[in-house]
Amino acid sequence: MKPLLLSLVLALPLHAVESAVVELQKTLAGRAEAFDRIELKSDGSSVRFEVKLGVETAELDGAVFDGFRFRCPEDVTDRDFVWYFNAPAAWGEWYILPLDGEPGRAFKDWIDADRLYRPFDKPSEKDRLRILQTLDGGYFKPGGEYIMWFRNTGKSGAGSLRGIAAFPAENDSWKADGVEKALSLKPAPVEDQVTALNSRGGLILLDDRFFDRDYGSGRIDSALMSIRQTKRMSGGFFLTIQTFVPSCKTKPSIEEIIKEHGPADFIRTSRERTRVRSHAGGDEPDEDEDDVTSYHYDHFAFEVDGDGKDRGVRRVATFGCNFADVAPTAKGATFSAIDIENLTVFHRDGKEVGRAYYFLEGSKKPLFITEPPAGEYRNGGEFLISEGGGKWTWGNRFPNGKTARRIPLEKGVFNGLAEGFHPNGATSFKAGYRNGELDGDAVQFDEEGNETSRRRFKLGKERKN
Repeated sequence: MKPLLLSLVLALPLHAVESAVVELQKTLAGRAEAFDRIELKSDGSSVRFEVKLGVETAELDGAVFDGFRFRCPEDVTDRDFVWYFNAPAAWGEWYILPLDGEPGRAFKDWIDADRLYRPFDKPSEKDRLRILQTLDGGYFKPGGEYIMWFRNTGKSGAGSLRGIAAFPAENDSWKADGVEKALSLKPAPVEDQVTALNSRGGLILLDDRFFDRDYGSGRIDSALMSIRQTKRMSGGFFLTIQTFVPSCKTKPSIEEIIKEHGPADFIRTSRERTRVRSHAGGDEPDEDEDDVTSYHYDHFAFEVDGDGKDRGVRRVATFGCNFADVAPTAKGATFSAIDIENLTVFHRDGKEVGRAYYFLEGSKKPLFITEPPAGEYRNGGEFLISEGGGKWTWGNRFPNGKTARRIPLEKGVFNGLAEGFHPNGATSFKAGYRNGELDGDAVQFDEEGNETSRRRFKLGKERKN
């Protein structure tokens, strides 16, 4: 979800972008009274606000805008603007403009909130934007007036915008922790966090028949930290934190947990983890991981000894990824994946029928714990067709069911001719793969069949001649 200005930058040439922004600035300034005013403090302390969006609005070319305005304090030298807001998803594009003067480039990024904050957030609310954001103080003119605008992107009308903003006296690196500190944001109770996560694992930990309050709350806090620290890096890599704690004292029965809260989303043994590590060339597991079975409920893994003599949960691990993403589906043949775990799982009519690691990951050799039966498996618009013996076809389809692209695989990696298609069925591209890498000519075509570009590759590297 991009602020409108960034969308315009992608869609229009520079002079058109500048013209559109100036026109928007003129329109919003002419309707300034439609934007509620909030008073930011010059001493750096934060100010809470609540604004009703969609009551009095400004319009430009059919687009509807609302938001609030504020005056920048006179002394903003080396002081950044910091804010948090909770807004209806229908008002999903936002930005800032001065009432007069050069619009300039403002926000460049934001942080999606990974927890609820009281009093701004309600666990029962759905379809909300919850954003942490900062803006360099050099953008502002002391004493200048600014409009923070939101554009309606959906069919719903009025809705409440709640938030808190400040020009804090001290700047930070402005990661999530820094914004929370500057605004004195307080996390909502763990029950609210569990509701927002839609977490069965969290509900289990809060069930006093199985875990004591301190232990359960501590594990939920650790999960929130794991989620925050999980980041996708360039090149397809991930950075994450997985946390463990000493054995829980209550040692509840995993069978009783399953009876009360339903089957786990995913079950994995330490022997399987050892196979995966060995396949990837990793280190051997720790001694205390020997013969342990993990019952994954979304962000939590309830670990029990795997020999069947003691089925009590001995500890609970937390994960930034969500294993509910690979839980069985009720009907049909499907597949799903968790990128950070390099994991793909196949299901048929609510039962797991296949499990693989490092599958569809370029030239990496996949490891199949269980190879699924031959047939077609779907994941939304994607499909995988297994012919058996390591031969597959991966592809996706348009909403009308026609194939958009398809690539053959041999021994679990891309091999052969990849083809793409326009909605009218005409070929959009052809490219060769060998051992998971582009190899040979990659050619693109328009809908009339005319060649529009040709590039040549050798095992993933483009050749100029």
